[in-house]
Amino acid sequence: MRPRNILILAVILAVLAGVYYLASRPEPTTPPKPTVYVWNIDMEDIQHIEILLPREGKSQSFIKIPEGDKFPWHFDDPPLYSTVNSTRWGGGIPLLLSGPGAARDLGNVTNEKLAEYGLTNPSMKIIVTTKKDGIESVIESDVGDLTLDSQNRYVRAPGSNAVALVDYTWYDVLERLVKEPPYATGS
Repeated sequence: MRPRNILILAVILAVLAGVYYLASRPEPTTPPKPTVYVWNIDMEDIQHIEILLPREGKSQSFIKIPEGDKFPWHFDDPPLYSTVNSTRWGGGIPLLLSGPGAARDLGNVTNEKLAEYGLTNPSMKIIVTTKKDGIESVIESDVGDLTLDSQNRYVRAPGSNAVALVDYTWYDVLERLVKEPPYATGS
C-alpha cells in the first residue's frame, strides 16, 4: 500500500473516532430541583377533611373512621356517616391533601397581591385535621384564582401570606369532591 493511501485512511479513521466520541458522550445532567410543598403532612395522620367553595356556597366534609379492614373514609354526615366510593377516592385524596407540590413559590406577598390572586375571597378553602401521637392539628389553606395561562392556581400556605402556584388539576379533583360527591353505590 502506498503511504499516501495509508495517510488518507488514518485521517478518515481519526475523524470517525472523533465523531463517535462526540456522539456517544452523555448529556450533562442537572440535578433535579427539590420539590417545594405548600404544606407537608403524613397522609396517614389525616382524620378529617373539609372542602368549601365559598363563592358557590357549597361544601363537603369527610371523616376517617377506622373499622378493621373496611375502607375508613366516610362523609361527615352524622348519624349516617355515608360510605365514600373507595374506587373514586382511592388513596389519592389523602395523598393530594398531604402536601400539594408547588410549581412556583411566590414567597410572602402583600394584602394587595392576595386580593389580586383571589385569596381574600378564595374560590376554595381547605381544612385538614390531623392527629399524631394523640395531638390534633388543623391546617387551613385558601385557593384563589387561575393564573393568566390557566395552568396553575394561587394557593396560600397555612397561617401565612406565603403564596405558591399549584397545578390546576389539583384544584379540579378537590372541587369535584364537592360538586359530584363520591357516594358509594347504595348509600
